[in-house]
Amino acid sequence: MVIDDINDSEAIVKEYFDSGFVHIKTDPKNINPDVLKQIGKYFGKLLVTGKHHIPGDRYIQLISEDALFGSGDVPWHNDFSYSPGDYHGSLLAFVEADTPTYTEFTDCNEAYIQLSEEDKKYIEDVECTFGIPGKYDGLISDTQVKVIQKVVMKRPMAMTHPVTHQKSIYFSPETLMETNKPIDKERYVKHCESIAFKHHWDTGSMILWDNRRMLHRRKPFTGHRKLLRVNFQYEFKEHDYTVH
Repeated sequence: MVIDDINDSEAIVKEYFDSGFVHIKTDPKNINPDVLKQIGKYFGKLLVTGKHHIPGDRYIQLISEDALFGSGDVPWHNDFSYSPGDYHGSLLAFVEADTPTYTEFTDCNEAYIQLSEEDKKYIEDVECTFGIPGKYDGLISDTQVKVIQKVVMKRPMAMTHPVTHQKSIYFSPETLMETNKPIDKERYVKHCESIAFKHHWDTGSMILWDNRRMLHRRKPFTGHRKLLRVNFQYEFKEHDYTVH
């Protein structure tokens, strides 16, 4: 479903928690910091970033060929899996590009449902340890690096969502460093890829995704591309939301 009313917070929040992904199609003039922050606040607290933010606003990250992530390949991952903070969700908005590009997603709720009962039982006590790959040095501030290095970030592979209480596979392949018992990472990647979909970027397009539920990746691109991102943390109390 595509939502065209940026002020319909109820519809946006419902679609987000029901499907893990929201596509908003709006007037390009609405792709601006104030509107992005307005939408992020539907879910709770906006999170500041130490680097790659737009001038004068640490809530808005700039993603382009010469800023965050550059123009290279960004494999399957969950944002901030390695961070002790709760980066629950993200909003990404298209500003401009020279050539068509897309971002790919896969719903790890559905991927969990499609596992065999044997696999579900096996991963129930798998604990994943995450870290920042060396190739991403410089993406975050020195202060954030120090905070991350103080805590070894471990998360369960069979993750229970903090709001919906549904189960997902959570293993962020790009940032996974080790597990407490062996897993065939590539087999799980292929399993998740089998239900992946592409979001093609165009004018007036913004998306939100549930970072506890959705894996995503981006293929390399050439030329100029500019997007803006807001990260947010849920401030819902238990049972504030029921999946429909």
